[in-house]
Amino acid sequence: MTEAVAKHIKKLHQLEKKGNLEVEDLLKILKTPNKEYITPLREMVAQYHWQPLNDELIVPFASWVDALCIYLEEGVQGLVKSIHKTKDFFSIVFGVLEGLPTEEALPAFLEIAHTFSTNITDEQQDFVQKYTYSLCDISHQLKSEKVNKDLHEVFVPILKQIISFGQSKKDEVLMCSAAVCFQAFGNKSDIPYLKALSFTEAYYKNTGKTIAKRIEKKYA
Repeated sequence: MTEAVAKHIKKLHQLEKKGNLEVEDLLKILKTPNKEYITPLREMVAQYHWQPLNDELIVPFASWVDALCIYLEEGVQGLVKSIHKTKDFFSIVFGVLEGLPTEEALPAFLEIAHTFSTNITDEQQDFVQKYTYSLCDISHQLKSEKVNKDLHEVFVPILKQIISFGQSKKDEVLMCSAAVCFQAFGNKSDIPYLKALSFTEAYYKNTGKTIAKRIEKKYA
């Protein structure tokens, strides 16, 4: 085991013993991914009886370790394949994807979108919500960069589909999150669409116009 891995694992043990371990501490592994983390992480799951996803208010560290190990073993493709491994495992996978460099995460988000982008069903609502919230987080990292044509062409139809689904469900949080994603994936051609978006709740009312202004400023 390299010194850096050993040091990080030791730190995780210390935090767990003090009751201070948080998911963010595990996700720091993504900064310097190394397969040497896999065995000691799995040993920690057994040693501390960490729980998988559950209906209690217990942090599912075992599921987070599972997703991290899948990534360390198989890369992003492994995460994409495992997204429906168990009920709600997708929420963990999206959390890991958010912690990856955008050039790794975006192709995964695109591939995952193929499972719902033609027609979102009611059963997929939770899945699409989590997908959109995670993509929205990533969009904040990209909002100052001009989008390349390919990303615009693939992501904008997906975002419009999500907004349309949000409108049908009167889910303005979902609509807002998808609209905010345009700050990363939209260009000048999307400004009329964004300005025409209507929300009933005061908190979201100006979302479309605000994002349109960001795009105008970026491409001025």
